[in-house]
Amino acid sequence: MIGKLLATTAFLLGTCMAGTAFAQEPIVLKFASAFPPQSKTNAISVPAFIKAIEEASEGTLKVEHYPGGTLGPNPTTQLKLVEDGVVDIAEVVASYTPGRFRELEMFETPFVFESTLEASLTAWTLYQKGLLSGFDNLELVGIAEVGPYYVHTSKEVAKAEDLAGIKLRAGGAVQGAVVGGIGGVAVGGMPAPQIAENISRGVIGGALMDMGNLYNFRIADAAHYHVVNVPLGNVAVLFPMNKAKYDSLPEKAKAALDKVRGEWFTTVLAENLDLQNEETLAKLKADDKHHIVEFSEDEVKGLSEKLSSIKSSWDTGDGDANLYQQMIAARDAVRASK
Repeated sequence: MIGKLLATTAFLLGTCMAGTAFAQEPIVLKFASAFPPQSKTNAISVPAFIKAIEEASEGTLKVEHYPGGTLGPNPTTQLKLVEDGVVDIAEVVASYTPGRFRELEMFETPFVFESTLEASLTAWTLYQKGLLSGFDNLELVGIAEVGPYYVHTSKEVAKAEDLAGIKLRAGGAVQGAVVGGIGGVAVGGMPAPQIAENISRGVIGGALMDMGNLYNFRIADAAHYHVVNVPLGNVAVLFPMNKAKYDSLPEKAKAALDKVRGEWFTTVLAENLDLQNEETLAKLKADDKHHIVEFSEDEVKGLSEKLSSIKSSWDTGDGDANLYQQMIAARDAVRASK
C-alpha cells in the first residue's frame, strides 16, 4: 500500500512539474522582412527590439527574426503573410497596398519633413489618436516614415530643367504625382529590389529613394547623380502584428510588448535609418563616380510651388476634420520636443 501511495505521489509530482515546465515555455513570435539582413533595420533595430522585448517579458516571449525574405521573398505580400498568420510581425511598405493606408500617403507630400525620426514620431502620434485607417485586424508595433526621398539618376542632372522627360520609378500614386510635378515620367509597379536592374537596362533613368537604401538595393551602382536639396516626401514602412495573435497573448507577454512597441521601437527604427542616411551621403561624397547635386534656391522654390497642390486631398475642412493640418500640428509638436 505504501509503495503504491509513493508511486502515485511521484506520478502526480511529475505531472505537476511537467505542467509547470510547459507553462513556462515562451511564446514564439515570427518577425519577417523581405529586405536585406545588412540593412540598419534588420542588422540593428530589430535585434534591439528583440532583446528589449525578451528581457521585458521575463521569459514569456521569444522573437525569431527572418530577414532577407526567408519566409516570403516578395516585399509586396508581407502584409498578407501577417494577416494570414504565416508570420506574426513583418516589415511592410504601405504603398505596396494601394488605398489600404490612405492617410499615410500624406507623408509623401514634398517639403514637409526633415528626417525619418520627425516623420515617424508624427505618424505614431496620428495612429495613437485613431486618425490612421487600415489597421482593423492589425496592431502597429512600430512605424518608420523613411526619408526624405530624393531624385537619383543615371544621366547627368545639374539643374531642375534637366529632369524633364526622365523616366523615374515611383512607388505609388503620390510619388507618381511628384515625378510628374518635377517634369519626369513616372514608372510604377516596380518593387525596390528591381530598381537597380531596371536603371542598368535603361528601362528607367532613375528613381525617387531615400539616401539610406541606395546601397541596400544597389541603386548606387546604377545611379550616380543625386539631387540632395529637394526633399520629396517620406514613405511609410509599417511593422504590423496580427491582431488575433496579439489578443491571444497572456497579460504578462502583452504588457512586455506594449512596453517596447510604439514610440520606443519607432524611435529606434527612425534614428538608425537617419544614421544610415548620413553614412550613405558621406560615402557618396567620398566616391568620385558619384555627383552630389544642389539646385539653386530659386529652382527649389519653383519646384516647391509646383508640388504644393499635392496636399490638396487632405488639406480640406477645418479643425480636427483637416487631416493635413493635424499632421502638421503633430510634426510641430515633435520638433518642439527635440
